[in-house]
Amino acid sequence: MRAIIPLLIAMVAAAAAGCAQKSFRGDDFMTGQYHPSGRDAIRDMLDSVSSISKKSPETFAVEFYVDGTLGDKKYKLLGSAQGDRRRKVMHISFLDFIFRSGIAMFFQEGDDIRIYYPVEKKLYVDRAGTIDLARYGGVSIDYGLLYDIATGTFPIVTDYTVKEGLAANNGTGSILILENKRFYETISFNGKNPDKILFVNKQTRERFEIYVKKIALQGNSVFFANVVVVAQQSRFRLDIHFNRIVLNAPLEVRTLKDVKLPKGVQIIEM
Repeated sequence: MRAIIPLLIAMVAAAAAGCAQKSFRGDDFMTGQYHPSGRDAIRDMLDSVSSISKKSPETFAVEFYVDGTLGDKKYKLLGSAQGDRRRKVMHISFLDFIFRSGIAMFFQEGDDIRIYYPVEKKLYVDRAGTIDLARYGGVSIDYGLLYDIATGTFPIVTDYTVKEGLAANNGTGSILILENKRFYETISFNGKNPDKILFVNKQTRERFEIYVKKIALQGNSVFFANVVVVAQQSRFRLDIHFNRIVLNAPLEVRTLKDVKLPKGVQIIEM
């Protein structure tokens, strides 16, 4: 159970702004259905990506339930999440699906990350800038990219260069391919709107795909109401359903200071 919690944390974060809507294969452009789009089209795609940030909520509070698999194991979890983008704080609580007992609590304040397992009495200490989800038994995706989605910034790999811009031969869509030292990032567009995303780890070749089944709108803000995430190499799949979604309301995000930890908690620096 412990291995899947950090993955769920990342995926809950990945629900807070729209970036994918349909099944996506990063090698679609290999089928001969696309041609080079040109510099002006590449600039338009980058501008479209940046406009997504304008639709992000300043705060969010949600409840969720999860059907997940990691390898041969299946999981069902309940939980709640709240976050404040400007303060860069987030809290996620996970409950057992049957007994409704606490499984884990996640806290982020700035770059500081704490993951508390109450049954084991263990508190893991990590940093948002250096956390490696693969060390928790997960996929090797940059946590910062996932947090960007949660805070309303479309996830763009840092220090990127544009590898290629492609336009569909039938005029219905386009693809923007970015890369940095660690990842390829492929963004697909339906018209001028980015609607699909894929990350590929250059070293491991692991693919990380996001599928959005349902989107919730409140005012001018967007939140994913049903997200499916797949990493085939890790045999990892999550189906997350969000409900009781409240966006942009005044919110005091719970922090670790609000939790009374029992004596004897083991603190583990990651």
